[in-house]
Amino acid sequence: MSLSLRPLTLRNSFQAVFLLFYLYLGLRFNHWVELLRSGSLPSFPRPAAVDGFLPISGLAGLRLWLEGGDLNPIHPAAVLIFVAALATALLLKRGFCAWICPVFTLSEPLWRLGRRLFGRNFAPPFWLDLPLRGLKYLLLGFFLWQLLWGMPLAGLRQFLYAPYHKLADVRMLEFFLQPSALLLGVLAFLTLASLFVQMPWCRYLCPYGALLGIFSLLSPSRIARREAHCIRCGHCSNRCPAWLPVMQKKQIRSSECYACLHCVSNCPAPEALALTWGGKWNIPPWLFALLLVSCFLLADLYGRLSGHWIGSVSPQEIMNLLRLARP
Repeated sequence: MSLSLRPLTLRNSFQAVFLLFYLYLGLRFNHWVELLRSGSLPSFPRPAAVDGFLPISGLAGLRLWLEGGDLNPIHPAAVLIFVAALATALLLKRGFCAWICPVFTLSEPLWRLGRRLFGRNFAPPFWLDLPLRGLKYLLLGFFLWQLLWGMPLAGLRQFLYAPYHKLADVRMLEFFLQPSALLLGVLAFLTLASLFVQMPWCRYLCPYGALLGIFSLLSPSRIARREAHCIRCGHCSNRCPAWLPVMQKKQIRSSECYACLHCVSNCPAPEALALTWGGKWNIPPWLFALLLVSCFLLADLYGRLSGHWIGSVSPQEIMNLLRLARP
């Protein structure tokens, strides 16, 4: 295996490990819920890491933590995982998107398949691409306004302690296990679009990615191009899934940069392109991966040591709420 492929191979392996972890979480959580639905109390605890799929709960809980001084006990792991994701953006660009997010992991093979089928991927013209990119920021603005400014703190607290929020993780599970026709249609559209356009969800619609992108503007981690070694072949720009003009820049500070290492892996000139700290010191891909994982492990460790990782809602209460929620 050539040296130039190693960063991308490491990232792909990293993605695969996380995808298997998400599958394990989903199966275990589904088993936990099914036991409660059958009237049996599970002999194992609810996997708290599923709260990572509740970013709205994480954002709302973070506001309560900062303004009210208490970490919401219903889904505390959602808050800590949300904070850890923001920390990765501050330190490591949008590494969370390219290395950990399952949507990115599943979307990437689709545009690669599309490129093989059609010989290329397609990009909307700039006059269309620019407003489309703004959609994710509009969605982000909507959620930020509703949860941070539009809702008084008392109302936010009431929402977080409401039965609906207590079952948010179960509703999320049902959302995927019993998809509506609308959801299936949206998924089919995004799957088809991903064959033609690289990362349409990430580029145009993901509010979580938009938030991480804003935070990533402050990150000291960035792709740096060293002109003395660059042969100006254009491979870096052509392989960038965010369509950034890597070859024309000395450093990539854009909020659209995923830190996916496509440009670094496809650069044929040694030392011309690297993931760096402050544009000076190279960050080896293995160290980048280790730092990403460390942010979430520290959140997990803090939650467990402080008693704010496992939610306070008992399995018996969840069982009763599920019975009441039955049609």
